[in-house]
Amino acid sequence: MYAIGDVTGAPYLAHRAMVQGEVVAEVIAGKRAAWDFRAMPAAVFTDPEIATVGLSEPEAKAQGREVSIGKFPFSALGRAMAMGETAGFIKTIVDKTDNRVLGVTVVGPDASDLISEAGLAVEMGAYAEDVALTIHPHPTLSEGMNEAFKHALKEAVHIMNK
Repeated sequence: MYAIGDVTGAPYLAHRAMVQGEVVAEVIAGKRAAWDFRAMPAAVFTDPEIATVGLSEPEAKAQGREVSIGKFPFSALGRAMAMGETAGFIKTIVDKTDNRVLGVTVVGPDASDLISEAGLAVEMGAYAEDVALTIHPHPTLSEGMNEAFKHALKEAVHIMNK
């Protein structure tokens, strides 16, 4: 018996069910298949949008992890200013011991699109430096992801480092 979607439990996300369906189809076809839900993004299509992937700050701390937090406001992004969409921020949660990306939350314009880069970082076990060293085009909203990771490393260029 195979099952996908809501009957398998939370989180109840269409994209989760789609991945489960692909994996089940591969298993039925006799192929080896697996999935890793530590990098399952979630998005709330409100105004502003909210998206998250990986661990939140409280979840990471509950696991006993010491974390570095990076936070970059959309109000400091030229593209967000040009769009008239400056409400919100990008928050990164990084393991302080080795700078591994644990999670990201985005609140603001196009959060549901921006979260995919963070999902890749969580899924592959990337380091904050990996995202911080990735060149992001200017002017874009994705520059905020770059700056938020730099902020976690205390290397932000466009906001004060604490």
